[in-house]
Amino acid sequence: MNRAIYPILSGAVAQEKQLQVFANNLANVNTAGFKQDQQGFRGLLARAGSPAVISSPMSGIPSTIASRPTGPTERVFVEPHGVRTAFEPGRIRITGNPLDLALQGKGFFEVKTSEGIRYTRNGMFSLDNQRRLVTNVGHIVMGTKGELKVPPGTVQINAQGTIEVDGKQIGTIKVVEFPDAQMPQKFTEGLFTGGSPKVTADPQLQSGHIEESNVNSLGEMVKMIQGMRSYESAQKLIQTLDNMTQTAIQDLGRVQ
Repeated sequence: MNRAIYPILSGAVAQEKQLQVFANNLANVNTAGFKQDQQGFRGLLARAGSPAVISSPMSGIPSTIASRPTGPTERVFVEPHGVRTAFEPGRIRITGNPLDLALQGKGFFEVKTSEGIRYTRNGMFSLDNQRRLVTNVGHIVMGTKGELKVPPGTVQINAQGTIEVDGKQIGTIKVVEFPDAQMPQKFTEGLFTGGSPKVTADPQLQSGHIEESNVNSLGEMVKMIQGMRSYESAQKLIQTLDNMTQTAIQDLGRVQ
């Protein structure tokens, strides 16, 4: 088999992984608080065995194939190398529900799940049958002094997260933030985990609003199309090399 196929094949596999990330971003374009992902890549030198980053997350297969690393060999492979989450804020949308909250700037809501403490930017909150403040999937929203139970009455939540019912304070929503170099990792159901957050001293919340996904659907569609074209180019290259090998074998057979 023509050995040139292997670097191209590695690029096609990496591109396929990137397409999966784009597809997941598009699937969550309407998910409140969702943060888009970007697939990273790295190059692997065939003989040196030491990885070298040669492409940005948005690079395609052609640039990968054209890479010519220094070292004992000119062949280089590419492989997926981690997924970076973009924490830029999404657009703010009015809902009119006083329990819906949007965070301005950095920070996460702290919630309690069956698997421990997690974090989210999805502020679509409601009350469960015990009148506890919960997320749209039932995780308990934490306050600065534990769970928040909201008695019947007119609810108001100010910009600092203090909850008042008929003018009486019943608790404050806990908002935490992470250092830029220690951001949490994605978990499931729009949650994040890990890191060592600290309580935000002066959070800025908007009641009656939620933060939408930060995915740009149009931009993501363009990336998807570019990725598909790169993947198809790799397929054609592999097919061409395979045909060349087949032709060479047939010609050699006639000479014999």
